[in-house]
Amino acid sequence: MATMPLTLVLGPANAAKAAEVLGAYPTAARRDALLVVPTAADAAHYDRELAAPGITLGRALTFSGLVDEIARRTGQERPRLTPLQRERVIRRVISSLSLTAIAESARRPGFAIAATALVAELRRARVSAPRFAAAMRSWAQQGGSERAPYARDLASLYHGYIAALERLGRTDAEGLAWEALDALRARPDRWHATPVFLYGFDDLTEIEQDAIETLSAAAGAQVTVSLTYERDRPALAARAEVVEDLRERAASGRELPALDEHYAAGSRVVLHHLERHLFESSPPRIDPGEVVTLLEAGGERAEAELIAAEVLAALRDGVSAAEIVVVCRSLQRSGRLLARTLQRYGVPATGSIRVPLVGTALGRALFGLTRCALDPRASAADLLCYLRAPGVLDSPDPADDLAAEIARLGVTTAADARRLAGNLPLGAIDELRRAADPAAGLARQARRLFAAPRLARAAQLTTEEALDARAAAAVLLALEEAAEVHPLTAPELVELLETLDVDLDAVADPGAVLIAEPLAIRARRFRRVLIAGLCEGEFPSPAQDGDPFLGEDRRRELALASGLALRAEPDQLARERYLLYACVSRATERVCFSYRSSDEDGNLVLPSPFLADLDDLFEPAWRERRRRRLLADVVWSPDEAPTPRERRLALAAVGSAADPAGSGLTRRLGEAAMEHVRHRQMVSANSLEKFAGCPVKWLVESQLKPADLAPDDEPLAAGKFIHGVLERVISGLGAPLTDETLPQAELALAELTAEPPAGLAPGRPEAVRAAILRGIEADLRRYLRFEAGDGCDWAPTQFELEFMVEIGAGDDAVGLRGFVDRVDVDPATGRRAIIRDYKSGVTRLERAASHWLVDHQLQVGLYMLAVRRQLGLEPVAGFYQPLTGRDMRPRGVFETGVPVGRHVFHTDGLSGEELQQLLADVEEQALALAAQLRTGELTPCPETCSRAGCRHPGICWAA
Repeated sequence: MATMPLTLVLGPANAAKAAEVLGAYPTAARRDALLVVPTAADAAHYDRELAAPGITLGRALTFSGLVDEIARRTGQERPRLTPLQRERVIRRVISSLSLTAIAESARRPGFAIAATALVAELRRARVSAPRFAAAMRSWAQQGGSERAPYARDLASLYHGYIAALERLGRTDAEGLAWEALDALRARPDRWHATPVFLYGFDDLTEIEQDAIETLSAAAGAQVTVSLTYERDRPALAARAEVVEDLRERAASGRELPALDEHYAAGSRVVLHHLERHLFESSPPRIDPGEVVTLLEAGGERAEAELIAAEVLAALRDGVSAAEIVVVCRSLQRSGRLLARTLQRYGVPATGSIRVPLVGTALGRALFGLTRCALDPRASAADLLCYLRAPGVLDSPDPADDLAAEIARLGVTTAADARRLAGNLPLGAIDELRRAADPAAGLARQARRLFAAPRLARAAQLTTEEALDARAAAAVLLALEEAAEVHPLTAPELVELLETLDVDLDAVADPGAVLIAEPLAIRARRFRRVLIAGLCEGEFPSPAQDGDPFLGEDRRRELALASGLALRAEPDQLARERYLLYACVSRATERVCFSYRSSDEDGNLVLPSPFLADLDDLFEPAWRERRRRRLLADVVWSPDEAPTPRERRLALAAVGSAADPAGSGLTRRLGEAAMEHVRHRQMVSANSLEKFAGCPVKWLVESQLKPADLAPDDEPLAAGKFIHGVLERVISGLGAPLTDETLPQAELALAELTAEPPAGLAPGRPEAVRAAILRGIEADLRRYLRFEAGDGCDWAPTQFELEFMVEIGAGDDAVGLRGFVDRVDVDPATGRRAIIRDYKSGVTRLERAASHWLVDHQLQVGLYMLAVRRQLGLEPVAGFYQPLTGRDMRPRGVFETGVPVGRHVFHTDGLSGEELQQLLADVEEQALALAAQLRTGELTPCPETCSRAGCRHPGICWAA
């Protein structure tokens, strides 16, 4: 095979390949040499670096930029589709085809993305539409008739795309590259022998390899290619095929030995050992000291915080932010959390992180507006997203009120929600719906939404506002690009917004910490490299199932049947090894690895198998010295807290632990606040129980009483309905509930539960609401039968009794008010009473009288006192009565010997004297709590706030 003026520079990482390539570049730059690097960030970096010695000629650019240069010199002017335009074309093609075998898949969100990848691969391989159709026919004939529909579908998809390109008079990135290279082969003089240097690539596609051959062999340019490669290195095995192919074609080549001169003096031995022996069999072990460290985290947030702390430590050691990189296997998965955490710790961070448009404030609002205007399936949530956009309303209160009404009524559609919106400004919806050009109308709305909160302010944008600016720019650019290929229909506009991504950083900041994926740093060095997410299933990334259209088996069958050999799936493990090698070899001073031992829910997360490979390199003490922040470590320890804020939180936590009673957090309401406290003179049993459980809970729920934007949760709404139905059933009898009156009660129950009320499970499907109602009916029917068989003939005389009485005496007297669910009176004396408090859930042990004083369960006891003082009756029993569950026996207290029913717990019985003493103790405890409440003293009690812990942690911590 003929050689060409191609110079191949090979060697492991840090073998001075950059010096070999970039050292020759200044001389070649006088002939307008081009330096080709993998990414735009690399190009910007090397443009700055090469400008330092005063090089004024030559340029650093990506391979795409090289193709553009070749096209310019050879006169290839056919416009190229942008990535967004190609996706829009493919989506339009998919919708126009009559697919059969893949019709169901074509309706799924990821289909267009997978189809775009297949089209790009076929274009890279330079497969024409007729060639692909013939190959698929041959494959189908070899496998039987069941393959034919699938083969036709794929062929028609690719043919439709190529036909669309012809109709538009455009090409795509791969097509432009092949057309430019063909033109250069026809007119090699157009290149003028401009030297080309390729540096930092780890692999080369078919087009990149063809470009190297065309430039060197046909155009006679001196081409220098540098690749990281050594024979028989497991870490570099994934590069072998490309390297050996280029080696055969190269006119000259240099294989450089491994060097250690790029490492900092104190790190040289360890980092060189890591680079030379990673993934090798039976490597020697050394102690890495502080040069290679390990972090263990409980959950992704803890991992991000550990990494941020390491970055802060590096900055304090004098390392500049631009010399630090945080590497994760997937920016889409981990990048935003890492960026947010670094920024929260005051560290500037940058990276090619993309977020969904609908993940931005402006994007959510614009998407909601567009759905309400153009999509009949728009939801009430879409309307609220639009109304909550800054600048749409003068105050968020109307949107909050509308949200509460929507939730209360169970409204789900945007049309129904709009009918509740009254005079809220929703004209933009109608304006967009009536627009003659919906895309132009959407562009106007994007500009209006961005400008609305900033009119006439000349405001400097905050970080979040800058993201909105990028979101608006992304929408405008996408609409402009899409309009160049075809007008967008209303559904396509909605789909465009739903699938559009926004760059988190508009321009990479050279003075910030870089967050990147492994391949993005292969052409640069950093003093500190932090590698996140060394967990199983993350890094190494698991092998995919292959191309969803043409997996490994189909590719093999296609090659045998038709001769069309598409590129085989790469060895996933070999590729992942190379990526880790690329990461560690970029460090000149320190490397830090991190992994998670659990997720945020405490579930076990297995470490990456690569950690075992690292263990083989270092003494066991390396892993034992790891820094840990586990799930139980809610805050940092004071000595390790990386920022002043985190230290304050740590000290507060230490103070709270040293003072479990929480006295160090006690606060007192001022006189002005106490003037507004409703419970200074008049209290309810419920408010006293809340105060006893946690004064902060009492403050929030009984005094501040923030409006609840959500409807009553289903158990609460069901409980209210159950109470109402039961009251109407029993009061309608006009007599005690017995076996004789049970049929009448059940008939009334059936009538009252014939249709679900509006407040029961609003917004749920009617079948679900009906099922909930049938469950309630069954529970109540079971309760009615339980009470009828209880043998108590006392007459229910009061339902929802409202009372207002006084307990205590003199200056200590306190007004007590509330409602009693039901009072039954003894027909024999007309004096004795049973107080019943209905509970829709299970009645627990602490409802028994023996727990009342210990657990501050005062409600029924206070009701008994209220009935005595307001009605003049003598309470002989007070019960918490469950209405659901298997065991419907009431809990509470009763006077032994009094016929209050057969279905009671005998342990709840007290003598007459004991019962009176209990009620006196209940009154005394209520008065003591009321006195404490009057002082305005608030001591947070998160342990007793609720069964689930603190109900209001933000306010409680701030108290």
